Amino acid sequence: MISDMHVHTVWSSDAKTPVKDQIEKAVQLGMESICITDHQDYDQPVFPPDNYSFLIGDTDETESYIGEILKLKKEYAEKIEVLVGVELGLQPHLAEKLDTYAKAFSFDFVIGSTHNFRGRGADDLRTYEGKSTEEICKLYFQEEYENIRKIPDFDVAGHMDFIFRYAPGAIETFSYGKYADELDAILKELIESGRGIEVNTSRMQRLGLTNPKEEIIRRYAELGGEIITFGSDAHTPDCLGSCFRETGELVKACGLEYFAVYRRRTPSFYRI
Repeated sequence: MISDMHVHTVWSSDAKTPVKDQIEKAVQLGMESICITDHQDYDQPVFPPDNYSFLIGDTDETESYIGEILKLKKEYAEKIEVLVGVELGLQPHLAEKLDTYAKAFSFDFVIGSTHNFRGRGADDLRTYEGKSTEEICKLYFQEEYENIRKIPDFDVAGHMDFIFRYAPGAIETFSYGKYADELDAILKELIESGRGIEVNTSRMQRLGLTNPKEEIIRRYAELGGEIITFGSDAHTPDCLGSCFRETGELVKACGLEYFAVYRRRTPSFYRI
């Protein structure tokens, strides 16, 4: 793949990698472009032991973030295209705030990710108390649908089955039919609104799984979805572009032939 569209750096509280190090690794891999997409998760629930804020920061800090990336974009112009992105943490009550934020800055690409639901992080085991795995996953997808419907100003849904990373037994017991109503609603809303899905490879090397799972990608194609991006979700350079070749083959087998690279919030398409 010529581009990694989901990359974290020191601007995300859960990463320590300088922006330049991620760009250097992308150059070594022969990529033609890289998009830095650090976290902007307002109202992130605090969960020990890390207590990450997942925030780039306020207006001044966001301008500094963009400024650093643009400086490196100019520095590396002869070697690689550097794009400015952000990963917004979606929650229903943040709709107006996130819309204002996305419009206030000149991003090339905006990922919309549902990291939290029921007022807690998906990685907080208290989220699952008193509910079966199937009930929890349905609640997550229902809230994700609400996010997607209420918050229009993002380009692709990031790792849209994020809940499967944490809900006990969710991967092992998954079938599309269990969540067909919820997942179809999400995919149709994205397609009808001109947005796409991210194929996230961060679990591919260890588990052989993409987020979303293969069955969801195939259903997206069946429903007429065409916009996909590839993202490693790399927080360190060694994970950049992880398993993109295998993931490309998987996506083609699902019926999709092109992937997107966003510039100024507009997708350009390249054959896988």
